[in-house]
Amino acid sequence: MIGKFLKEYMAWLLLYVALACLFLTTFWLYRLPMAYFANALIFALTLFVFFALGALMRFRKEWYSLRHPNPNNERPSSFSPLVTAAQEALQLERQKNQEQTETLLQELNQLKSLIKMWGHQIKVPLASLDLLVQTEKLNPQQVASQVQTIDHYLTILLTYLKFQDKTDDFRFERLHVRPIVSQIIKDYRVQCLTKDLSVHIEGDCILNSDAKWLSFALSQFIDNAIKYSKRGGKITISLYEKGIRIKDHGIGILAEDLPRLFDEGFTGFNGHKYHKSTGLGLFMAKKVLDDLELAITVESEVEQGTTVTLSPKRGIQDEKRPF
Repeated sequence: MIGKFLKEYMAWLLLYVALACLFLTTFWLYRLPMAYFANALIFALTLFVFFALGALMRFRKEWYSLRHPNPNNERPSSFSPLVTAAQEALQLERQKNQEQTETLLQELNQLKSLIKMWGHQIKVPLASLDLLVQTEKLNPQQVASQVQTIDHYLTILLTYLKFQDKTDDFRFERLHVRPIVSQIIKDYRVQCLTKDLSVHIEGDCILNSDAKWLSFALSQFIDNAIKYSKRGGKITISLYEKGIRIKDHGIGILAEDLPRLFDEGFTGFNGHKYHKSTGLGLFMAKKVLDDLELAITVESEVEQGTTVTLSPKRGIQDEKRPF
């Protein structure tokens, strides 16, 4: 600490020595009695020693305060403005680090909870496959359906982790949406056949978007339409000028669940009653569509079905409030 003190007050020490030399030179040039200079030097040195001791005590107190911060954030009024400012900066930095730590812990706990829920969810298709193997009733259609379900869950989890890392690979281009929708329906053909669902694609539209991420978002809505449709039902996907509408005639969504439909981890009544859900699919779809600058409007009535409309955020004339 002494070394730090000397370094801090070196300028004052050098100033004192320089002034002493200047006075000595003045006395010598004017041939003044050196006894007067010696008395003045002793008096000044005495004052300088008292000043140095006071400065040392103050420096020691400030040094200890900086190395051992007061948890109550109390600062003695005797501290210098510079030290006070340094303590305030350190306190702000500690608060910032504490907030960041708490945020990271919350995200980690939330991620653990979601992965735990996801693990329970993916056990369902795995258990179904295991049962088919044990009973030696490997129906190709059923196996394909369970494999598609597992692939869907894995895609959601990997996409979620990718967005948590703040990484993306969007590549915007002018796209015909019909081929993308057709491929999604082709991927879900087994689930549609299992439930005897008919899917109709009407028209086409062109969007300035990213094919991969648009496909991911659309697959979440189409997956839900298939999942919550009644056996023998119908799903209509209408592609009109700069817009997409997905309509099913399934079980619908409760009115009180609509405002929270895209919240992270929210499963709603349907997710609890009919299918165990992590609540990640629609949350990720919303994040992707926000980056693609597409707005979402959801209309639904219980036992009547659900209609999801996607349209560019710029130039929206729809009176319905998008999410």
